[in-house]
Amino acid sequence: MKIKHILGGINWGVIILIAFGGMMLFQSVPEDIIALKPAVSFEDMLDEGVEVKAGAHVSGKVPYVFDAFASEETYTRYSDGSRSGSKASGAYYLVPTAEAFIAMKGRQADVGILDDLIDETWDYMETGIQPKTEFSMEGKTEVLEGQLARYFKEYLMDLGYTEAELEEMGDPLVVRTVNFTACWVMTAIGLVLVLLGVLLFRRGYRVAKYGSGLSRAEDLPDVPVHNAARPFDGADD
Repeated sequence: MKIKHILGGINWGVIILIAFGGMMLFQSVPEDIIALKPAVSFEDMLDEGVEVKAGAHVSGKVPYVFDAFASEETYTRYSDGSRSGSKASGAYYLVPTAEAFIAMKGRQADVGILDDLIDETWDYMETGIQPKTEFSMEGKTEVLEGQLARYFKEYLMDLGYTEAELEEMGDPLVVRTVNFTACWVMTAIGLVLVLLGVLLFRRGYRVAKYGSGLSRAEDLPDVPVHNAARPFDGADD
């Protein structure tokens, strides 16, 4: 396999197809792996002995939600250093587990129903009446980092936890919503793009190595030229 043949198979079409397909696979395959794992529900987390780690597949009804400990906003940063107005994009909530709490990222569209569930959770703590609001989600667990982790720990300290107890809990986790169906679709599209890129490269490589298979004009054999017969101009009709 010579370098010139390999270079002959590479063109912008090959590069674009494999690059875009590769990026899509890079983003979607890790989520597909999580989707294949058995799902842990929020109700399972309330059972003793159920340990949840980063990278777990979480799915099901959220029975109880405590207060939001952080909100999230998005904005656009322009090239001149200015920025657009902030737009609310969700909030982070405390969800109880058998051990302590886990964070949950709620989308902005779900803030209203989660606020209702918060009120009903606190009512349950006082009256024992189970919440009626139903909210379900599916996603994955990640390690909570940066300011969000600090807000999470500060809220737990306000609830009475000590720094030593927080250290024993280890890194806080957050459950984020993931559309696994969209991830499978992205994986399929990525595979198709990569496959097309490989086939296009293979075609270019074979042309560079063996030629196109079409004979050049100088390689064609000499063939006598035959003129089509036609009536003599002076012939009678």
